[in-house]
Amino acid sequence: MRQLKGVLLAMISSSTFGLIPLFALPAMKEGVGLDSVLFYRFAISAVVVGVYLLLRRTDLRVTLKEFGTMFLLGGAYASTSLFLTASYLYIPSGVATTIHFLYPVLVTAIMIVFFKDKISLSVIIATVLAIGGVYLLSSGEGQGRISLKGLFMVLSTVVTYAIYIVGVNKSCIRHMEGLKMTFYMLFCCTIIFGVNILVKGQGLDMMPSANAVVHIFLLSLIPTLVSDLTLILAIQHVGSTTAAILGCMEPLTAVSMGVLFLEERFGIGQILGVVIVLVAVFIVILSSQPGHFSMKRLIPSFIKIRR
Repeated sequence: MRQLKGVLLAMISSSTFGLIPLFALPAMKEGVGLDSVLFYRFAISAVVVGVYLLLRRTDLRVTLKEFGTMFLLGGAYASTSLFLTASYLYIPSGVATTIHFLYPVLVTAIMIVFFKDKISLSVIIATVLAIGGVYLLSSGEGQGRISLKGLFMVLSTVVTYAIYIVGVNKSCIRHMEGLKMTFYMLFCCTIIFGVNILVKGQGLDMMPSANAVVHIFLLSLIPTLVSDLTLILAIQHVGSTTAAILGCMEPLTAVSMGVLFLEERFGIGQILGVVIVLVAVFIVILSSQPGHFSMKRLIPSFIKIRR
C-alpha cells in the first residue's frame, strides 16, 4: 500500500507540475517578467505553507547542516525552474521538454553508481518507454533553430533536477516531515530569486491586473506547492528512480492543457505518445505491487512457452 501511495503521489506531482504554462504564460503576456514570476511563485507558496505550519504549531527548528542541505537542494530546484523556462526563448519547447526528460536516466545512473541500487528490468523498460513517449508528445511543433546557449541551459536542468530528486531521498533531511521540508525548499528558492532580482537591479514587476494576480496565485499553489509537496512525499515513499520515471505525466499534462486552452495542435504522434506514457505508468504501478513486475505478465495466459 505504501508503494502504491507513493506512485499516486508522484503522478499527482508531475501532473500538477505540467500546469505551469497554463498559469505562467498569461501572466508573462500581461507584462510580468520571468524573474518576477519565479519570485512570486515561490514567495506566495512559502508564505501559505509557512502560515499553515505556524497555525498548526509545527516545530520549524532545523540544524545548520539541515538548512545548508536544503539551501543547496533549493538552489538546484531554483536553477531547474529558471533554466528550463529560459531555454524556451532559444530552442523549441518540444525539444527542451524532451532533453529535460533525460533526468530519470541520470537519476537511475546516480542511484546505481553511488548508492548501489538494483534496478529491475521493469524500471528499465518504463524509463525507455517514458522517454520515447515524451519525445512523441513534444514533437508537434517544428524543430526550429537549435541554439547552443539554449541547449546548454536545458542540459543543465537534467543535472540539477536529478541532484534535487536524489538529494531529497539520500541526504540528512530524508526523514524530515514532508510539509516542513516543502516550506524550507520554497523559502530557499524565494531567497535565491529575490537575490537574483536585486543583483540584476531590475526591480520587482507589479501586478498589471486582477487577472495576472489570479494566475500568479494559482501558479504558486497548484504547480508549485501541491507539486513540490507530493514530489517530496513520493520520493520518501517509493524512492528517487520511480518518482523520476513518473515525471512523464508532466509533459502529458502540459500538452493536454496546450491543446485545450492554448490552441496548440495535437496529431497522431502526440496520441501515440500519450499511449506510450500511459503504458510506462502502468508498468511502474505493476512494479509497485507485491511480487514486483514480471515480463510474464505481458504474455497472455493462453500462450505457453515450451522448453
